[in-house]
Amino acid sequence: VRPGRKIDDLCGAEGFGAIRLNVLPDGSIQRMCREIIVYTDLRSGDVLEEWKNPYLNETVKVVHVDNDPFNYMIEDYFPAPPSFGGLNKEAPPPRIPFILPWYQHGDWLEMEIHIHLAYPSALQPDKWPRESAGPVAQVSEYFAHHVRAADMQNPKLTTVDYRGTWNRVTPWLPWMLMGQAPGHIVYHSTVQSFDSLAGFKPKVLAHTEKHHPHMLEAPPKAYWDKPNLSSLEVYARD
Repeated sequence: VRPGRKIDDLCGAEGFGAIRLNVLPDGSIQRMCREIIVYTDLRSGDVLEEWKNPYLNETVKVVHVDNDPFNYMIEDYFPAPPSFGGLNKEAPPPRIPFILPWYQHGDWLEMEIHIHLAYPSALQPDKWPRESAGPVAQVSEYFAHHVRAADMQNPKLTTVDYRGTWNRVTPWLPWMLMGQAPGHIVYHSTVQSFDSLAGFKPKVLAHTEKHHPHMLEAPPKAYWDKPNLSSLEVYARD
């Protein structure tokens, strides 16, 4: 997205999460998640290793998302905003009961939730002049979930199939080397649950099996103690 210009489709984004739920004696649940996004060619669906930046007329190396882990606690109250390695120093808001905004539409239950963050970027312009979009990482995410009401009421099920959408508004990706140029990136994707690897697109699965095979397994319980880092912090670290 650039000011005063039509929006350009730049590349595809294919990803997944592998999740373990650990129920504690008090009934709260440790949700441990590994998540990955690979960037793909819009025409062929091939996973990109390089990408021709049309704004710079420059070929850049693509850095895929590998967040391992991204955890939070499911309990009586909504979780506090993530700290992102201590960068997000925003005072936690008053605790709000964990009641999700579900509503029923015929045979389906629908739920939408938004997350908005602005915190000091791990990629500051003085150190990362081409990778940094600016001193503040301003990020929003929008989730929608659709599940069958009958599944939610079925005590024999321990998981339910769902469909939905995931949208993300984020600064220029650091590997695009756009620096502090005006503009930002928007992701838009459909989401769904899988009970096997058969639902994965073959090219994405092949890339993951070759380069990130551990991401196809739910994280072990010991991962609860690892810090949460977003893709910006992982880029700065690696």
